[in-house]
Amino acid sequence: MLPEERKARRRKMVAAVIQQEISAIILGEVKDPACEGTVVTGVKMNKDLSCAMIAVRGREGRLDVTERTVSALNHASSFIRRELRGRIELKKIPVLKFVEDRGLVESVRIAQLLNGLSADNTDAEEECGGKT
Repeated sequence: MLPEERKARRRKMVAAVIQQEISAIILGEVKDPACEGTVVTGVKMNKDLSCAMIAVRGREGRLDVTERTVSALNHASSFIRRELRGRIELKKIPVLKFVEDRGLVESVRIAQLLNGLSADNTDAEEECGGKT
């Protein structure tokens, strides 16, 4: 295995562990009501593992999270880092940056747009006598 492949594999493994632990910390330790129902959907690490970008979204009925939620999580990032320090063994716990994961919300929006286009095409076919 090449050194670069080894580093990329380590980044993925560290990101997976951080995702799991941050999810548990948000669920059980963070007391801010703005963070309730928040799900960690992904973690991306920079090359030297000094910074982690954490994507979050709302649970079930709350597809998107508000700016207030992301702001509350970023405000609690030092607390979350401290909790991580006791749970995982890394020389240096990365700086945490929370961002909204818009993937699911955008998927729903695109599906609605496509359904609207499908309905428009059906209307056009009916107006043209079935020929488009």
